[in-house]
Amino acid sequence: MAHPKPSPDKLAIKRGRPTAEDVARIEQAILSTARGMFLAEGFDGVAMEAVAAETGVSRTTLYSRYATKAALFRAVVQNTVELWYARPRPNDLLDHADIRTILLSRVADMAAVLVDPLFRAFHSLTLSNRHRFPELGMMMHELGYQNAVRLLSQDIQNSAQRDRVQVKRPELVAQLIINGVYGWFVQHDLVQEVAASEIEVQGQTVVDMLMQSRETW
Repeated sequence: MAHPKPSPDKLAIKRGRPTAEDVARIEQAILSTARGMFLAEGFDGVAMEAVAAETGVSRTTLYSRYATKAALFRAVVQNTVELWYARPRPNDLLDHADIRTILLSRVADMAAVLVDPLFRAFHSLTLSNRHRFPELGMMMHELGYQNAVRLLSQDIQNSAQRDRVQVKRPELVAQLIINGVYGWFVQHDLVQEVAASEIEVQGQTVVDMLMQSRETW
């Protein structure tokens, strides 16, 4: 399925030596433009010259940063995953909440990402090219899954300290929650598109089952 390609304003490149801010702006513009083009055309349908023209930079500027289209695609994948996990987490609002409320809040965050059209499209694009770029699977595993486990583990540990209860395996609990939500989503989304509210209901079921045995965590 084709995905709409964004049409950002082309960069207005200043004459002279670029500042650090200019360099960062050019970099982000290249990645943003390439991401939209890869989603719209697929990996094979995108030419480096077209990315340069669409971004408004010279081919020399583009190739000096990314020597090949494969290198650009890898950078786009990494940047996109990092953007997903750079979303602010409302920790201040949850500082005094009970562990169930915290976990359900994180499930809601997960549901919002999973139903995001950009996530769906990019996840599909990455999976379709995983054999061509096997390192992308490891990258998404480390930046995505492992990062999510680490953040959820921190929530579990912080809550245990505040509640003065012992927790021996916070990472395992985090994995059970994430796997129980994400695995359910993947299987059911194959049949029909799943809504965020349905994911949250599944997440609540998983959390409530685990809460019944919190003393074993």
